[in-house]
Amino acid sequence: ENLRLLEGYVDIYLPDFKYWEPETAQNYSHAPDYPMYAKAAIAEMVRQTGAPVFEGDMLKRGTVVRHLLLPGHVREAKQIISYLHETYGNQIYISIMNQYTPVRTFDSCKELNRKVTKREYEKVLDAAVEMGIQNGFIQEGETASESFIPEFDYEGVEKNTP
Repeated sequence: ENLRLLEGYVDIYLPDFKYWEPETAQNYSHAPDYPMYAKAAIAEMVRQTGAPVFEGDMLKRGTVVRHLLLPGHVREAKQIISYLHETYGNQIYISIMNQYTPVRTFDSCKELNRKVTKREYEKVLDAAVEMGIQNGFIQEGETASESFIPEFDYEGVEKNTP
């Protein structure tokens, strides 16, 4: 509903599609309906922007859907990418990211206590190639290294004390 109000004002949408399974969305974000709303939001964004329009190497109009591969979730990543490709084909670009970096230790979701392995990322990229995806972006190198993690020192954030 809110996205429809933006029609005509936004040239490029850059949404994330994080989870395919409602259970994963519930476990990680307490939002079991996330997949349903992500699909609906992306559909509206693509409706508004249409196929990608470039001026040289610069995207001027379109939708780029980002997917951050999570450790242990290769199957879900493939499902998301497959859905996006089957639903939108070349109407969107898909950005497949490997930069997940745990910034704290999780007790209830131990699988999130590590980075994505090179092999996990390669499996997802291989699947994207097999699907025939041509409109896409990938990450190379160590994007999950410490140099990519911003300082979380609360500078500029007012701390509320009880």
